[in-house]
Order: sequence, then structure tokens, then C-alpha cells
Amino acid sequence: MNHIKQFLVAFIPRHVNNSVVLKVYQLLALFPVPKKIRKKNHDHNAAQFQNAKWDFLTVPFAYIENQNEWGEIRYGWGPHHNMKYSGCEIIATFNALKALRKAGSPDFMAELISEYETHGAALWGEFGVSPFAIEAYLKRHGFSVVIAKKDDDGALDIVDSQCRVFIATVYNNVNDITRQVHTICITKEENRYIIHNAYRRNQNGIYVASISYATLKEAIDHVSGHEVKLLYLIGIEVKLSTYS
Repeated sequence: MNHIKQFLVAFIPRHVNNSVVLKVYQLLALFPVPKKIRKKNHDHNAAQFQNAKWDFLTVPFAYIENQNEWGEIRYGWGPHHNMKYSGCEIIATFNALKALRKAGSPDFMAELISEYETHGAALWGEFGVSPFAIEAYLKRHGFSVVIAKKDDDGALDIVDSQCRVFIATVYNNVNDITRQVHTICITKEENRYIIHNAYRRNQNGIYVASISYATLKEAIDHVSGHEVKLLYLIGIEVKLSTYS
């Protein structure tokens, strides 16, 4: 019986092609969160951000690392309509834009959540955001992207050679689909790679960025404490004609 269970929970990450999984995500994101819910969530979140006084929302090159503390920030429409449960793709997008544009704001984060509720919320946000929607969002807002859909050294090298900011969606454990997926931002700083929002705490219990890694592949492999498998990697470039 244990062997059957192990096979079943490993079947999707080990045996289903990434392109198929990504298409399913895309189908789940066809219908937006209802407009009234989006408006209600936006107003609630704007007030929550003002009360939270999170400096990392505005300080240049300060990143969101504490998704586990975002239970009061709403996202989507369903049993788990909060950012703690399914907001990692939105946080990864915010962090990537912080890396490229230096600063952010609480208002921008509230708007970002609403935009993904309109374009990309998988199963109304219960399954986070479709990776294709992240790619589409970046293109709409003046960025070009380079994509890898598998953990292949050649593909990763191409993305790595052209970009310094990355958004990676991974299976937390290739042997257990119930461990779900996680999406994070990786920044390249002086040829070292740093993972943001990987649930890492320092000795004082404060959420912090990961230690740095020597290669992009090594960073991806250390998103969680298990055997990770890459599902989708977005390397972000800036279109100089539209970005300043």
C-alpha cells in the first residue's frame, strides 16, 4: 500500500510533462475573480498595508521574505483566499520588480494583487497564479523575458546569460505533489544567486533571504529542503525603449 501511495503522489511531478501542467494552470486561470470580490479585497488590503507598516514594501532593494505573515492580506475567492496560502507568485513578481526598479509601494502591491485576480488567478486564486500569467504581466509592463520549462543545464545557461533577475516555479518535492509548488524570485548579485521568500528564518526568528549560491541551478535546487524540480523559469530583461 505504501508503494502505491508513493507512486501516486510522485506521479505528476515525475511523469507528467511540464507543458501539460502549465496548460492546466492556464485553463484554471480563464475566469477572473469576480469584480465585487476584487474591489472588496483591494480596499481591505490597502487598509491592512497601512496598518502593517512594512518598510520592505518601499525601501529600495528590500524584498518580501515573510509570506507566512500575510494571512490577513486577501487574494482570490475561495476557502484559502489569502496571500499566505497562495500569494507566492505575486510576491515573486513584486520582488523581481523591486530588483529592477529599486522601490515599490503598498499601493502598488494592492494593485498588483488586483491585476492578478483579473488576469491569471488559477481556480480564482486557490492555486495561486498561472506561470503564463506572470510572463504575460511582465510583457504588458515593458519587459522582455527568456523562458526555460525544464531543469536542463543548457536551458538554464541561456536564461542566466541574459538576465540578472529570475522568477522560478518549482515542485517543492518531486516525490510528493501534496507538498505543492512554490514560486520565488532569485536575484543575481556579484555572480552569486539569492533566493527571496523561501521561508528561511534567522536565529532571531525573522524571515530573511536565503544564503547565496554559486549557480542559478544550485539556487533553484535549494528553494525547499527537499528534492526540487523546476516547472517554469522566467528570466527578466528590460526593454530600454520603454523602461527608465
